[in-house]
Amino acid sequence: MRVLVTGGGSDIGFAIARHRLAQGDEVFVTASSESSLERMCSRYQSEGLDAKGLVLDLAAPERGAAALGEVLESGLQALVLNAWTRRPPQHRFHELPQAALEEDVTVNLMGNLWLLRRVLPTMVAARRGRIVLVSSVSTVSGAGRYGAYVLCKSALEGLMRNLAVDYGEFNVLSNTVRLGLFKTERTKKYWSRARYVERMGGVIPQGTLGEPEHVGAVFDPLLSEHQYINGAVLDVTGGLPMFRMEGVLRP
Repeated sequence: MRVLVTGGGSDIGFAIARHRLAQGDEVFVTASSESSLERMCSRYQSEGLDAKGLVLDLAAPERGAAALGEVLESGLQALVLNAWTRRPPQHRFHELPQAALEEDVTVNLMGNLWLLRRVLPTMVAARRGRIVLVSSVSTVSGAGRYGAYVLCKSALEGLMRNLAVDYGEFNVLSNTVRLGLFKTERTKKYWSRARYVERMGGVIPQGTLGEPEHVGAVFDPLLSEHQYINGAVLDVTGGLPMFRMEGVLRP
């Protein structure tokens, strides 16, 4: 299977790509710039992983149209939407500057829509495709001062259900993987504090934060050629948004 994983330089994207390579897939991973592409490829090479990289910046996706076109020309069976541009959660929604809100929507929502609209025709023509959105438990639980993030993730979750309806007859199946709290480089400022890990571990039903290694195998049934999963949401959250009451009441 030929798989495109966007945001391949993130810890989650890396874990997904590494697992797909272990399954024998041909894997393409995206980075947002030439410099980040170089760093990303070095990371893969250091672990002996033969993933093919390309630049696809969701803020200006047309610049990556030629590179994407080469991938699509040879056929693409699976797309994992993992790339995301995040900004510090500093504002409640009404306090978020309009320009910042519009930029978030343009990059994270419209950028992903641009990509989907180019990938879908090739999958329909081949009558074979698997699309998986990497989303967040915050779409059902909310997250303080993350209004734009939750807005865009929720919109894409809704679209995935609609894609499931519109494209299922072409054997193009669309699903969502909702992640909880994971130990990644992006969240290190939180989980590097022992108190945070203790408190969150007390609330999460499974008792611990997730590791990127927990993610890779989750995609196996969703990307399988022979499966009957379409329009589903799979929570990989350790049990969130359910929570352990004793963790909340602990002094």
